[in-house]
Amino acid sequence: MGVSQGVKIDDSIIDRLKSGRERLLLNDDLFSERYLRNIKIIENYFPSIFKEIKDYNPENKNIFVEKDGALNLFFKETGYTLFSEEPFKQIDNKYNQFRKKPSRTVINVESNLSDRSRHEYYLSRAHQIKKEKKKTLTQYKELPDFIGGVVLFGFDLGYQLVRILDGHFINHIYIYEENIDLFYYSLFAIDWEWVVAEMESRDCTLHFFLGLDEKQFVSQYMSDLRYNGLYLAPQTFLYMGYSREHIETVLDEFHNQYVRQVMGWGFFDDGVIGIGQYLSRRKSPTNLAVIPDYETKPGFNKNLNLPVMILGNGPSLDTNIDFVKENSENAIIISCGTTLNTLAKYGIKPDYHADVERLKHTAEKLAYLDPEFLSDITAITVNVMHPDFYEYFDRSIIGLKPSEPISSIMQKSALISEENRKKLLTMNFSGPIVANLAMSYATQMGFSEVYLIGVDCGFKDPEEHHSKASGYYNKDGSNTGLVEFNRNLVKRKANFGGYAYTTAIMDTSRVQLELAISYTKSKNKMFRCYNLSDGVKINGADPLLAEDVLMASQSQGKKQSTKDYIWKHFVSEELDSYDSRDIGDVHQHFTDLSKQCAAILIEPFEDKKELLKLFARFNEVLMKHYFNNKVYAAELMKGSFVYFVNEVMDMVLSSPEDSLDTAREMISLFSVFIDEMPSMLVDPRESVDKGRGLLDGKYNG
Repeated sequence: MGVSQGVKIDDSIIDRLKSGRERLLLNDDLFSERYLRNIKIIENYFPSIFKEIKDYNPENKNIFVEKDGALNLFFKETGYTLFSEEPFKQIDNKYNQFRKKPSRTVINVESNLSDRSRHEYYLSRAHQIKKEKKKTLTQYKELPDFIGGVVLFGFDLGYQLVRILDGHFINHIYIYEENIDLFYYSLFAIDWEWVVAEMESRDCTLHFFLGLDEKQFVSQYMSDLRYNGLYLAPQTFLYMGYSREHIETVLDEFHNQYVRQVMGWGFFDDGVIGIGQYLSRRKSPTNLAVIPDYETKPGFNKNLNLPVMILGNGPSLDTNIDFVKENSENAIIISCGTTLNTLAKYGIKPDYHADVERLKHTAEKLAYLDPEFLSDITAITVNVMHPDFYEYFDRSIIGLKPSEPISSIMQKSALISEENRKKLLTMNFSGPIVANLAMSYATQMGFSEVYLIGVDCGFKDPEEHHSKASGYYNKDGSNTGLVEFNRNLVKRKANFGGYAYTTAIMDTSRVQLELAISYTKSKNKMFRCYNLSDGVKINGADPLLAEDVLMASQSQGKKQSTKDYIWKHFVSEELDSYDSRDIGDVHQHFTDLSKQCAAILIEPFEDKKELLKLFARFNEVLMKHYFNNKVYAAELMKGSFVYFVNEVMDMVLSSPEDSLDTAREMISLFSVFIDEMPSMLVDPRESVDKGRGLLDGKYNG
């Protein structure tokens, strides 16, 4: 870790170090006693950190004491000190800057609200109640006294932690420090007994991320955040312990993956629809994606040595279409969502077609296509897909969508044969959009060479957001008006330099693609991914122009033999009579959970602390269901809970004024929804999406 402020090596710093060392020796007994007390506290309350720190030998031993009594650290390699000559004054100034202009995470759910589901019906009303109340409230302009969460990027020997705790109630504190030396020296610098006593008396949590790189930190932070409650993700403040240049990497990673914290929560109705649509399939047999049996044979698999082209419907598809045509027999082609309609216009038939969206319009777009064109294309999808979708394809492969109630049900119930239950494949990193599912399939099938084409994850021009041959444009090139991207755009680095624009959901897709690529490379050292799209840069996918690609010609029949091999080893049939779709005790288990949750929501609360504890108890009940084989019940409830509580906390924590009566009103609304929920699970097939004519008159298929 670098340093934040100080002076270069000269006579003055040498004199300062000498005097500081003398002060350290004079106060050796004080610091030694403090260390012994603190290490005992760490052992009792943070045993995992104690194991790492008890025999720790710091790399930097240039510790000394300033005139104000604060410890400071000299970095020989840079010639700088951690603090100025007045650490406590510097800490106080930095705290006051943070207090006056705090940085925090945010989310706006307003743009996602409609009345298409019961969840959105109730949430939109809660949102409106909050919106009207906030008009009457004085909003915090500085750091609130009561805070949901804080992430400290850098530890400052713990001095800043003490300063913030002294002035604010913080429910959850997350401390990231790459340099373990700085945590070690905190055992001499601050009173950890006081810190722990404060946290205990407030019933708060403290989480450490020490010695981790940025990716490890974000992954572990996400895990802790889920446990504490995702509803606090948009209510978290960010404190920079060091200057931006010294923590830029971890900050960029945190911000780039922030979408994982505030997107993809799901909600109750979607979970019910997913269950109902799987139960409503009409084609037999069901072909399930399973863990391929060739995974037990390590090494290069000559049966999967074809490259894969994942074709998205972004603007870059048009500029690369000649390359796709020229190499259509040399690679496995996977089309993504509406790309299939575009490829039909270009005269290109893919080998696989991926779709992930559960709403009926996903199937409706296929009605525009010639059945002959669809023949011999294998659909690859997930188990929440609309039942009409399967009617258009001769063969379909169904994988499990992660964090879906139907997936947990299939893994735990007699809905699936015991033999298949053991090997069902979860399509990790398969959301939020179709390119993610295509990547999940390509990597889990075992392919080692993937080309992304038209997977732009954004656009250079908001008016040119898809292929001009797609159904989003009329024949004259004008926009059909089906989709528009002119609001809330985010600027990201582009694949071939410069910048591109993206939306929240496309940015989430980028993050998920990056995670899939990184994970696959860790498991398959031969895996390579190339990005031919002139859209947003995707880390791990090497930028490559089509004219620079050397794709080997394949022998006749190679593609078919590869697809036959995949079908034989990657797919398992699930036969059933289709007159009984028994999902066991799911309805009863969820009814029991909803009663527990409703009972918590009627408990009284008199202040913000008690309100947070109420929501924490609700979250604990969900966590228990995650760990007692009733995951599906928790998954049905979790998303709606997170959305509603986020709305309540956004109101309560944003103002010093009392808004608890309004919070009670919003909670009462959520309670009505919870009471209504079990009735929708009596027969989930009644919740199959009926469609709303989204494509009518606006899709040039």
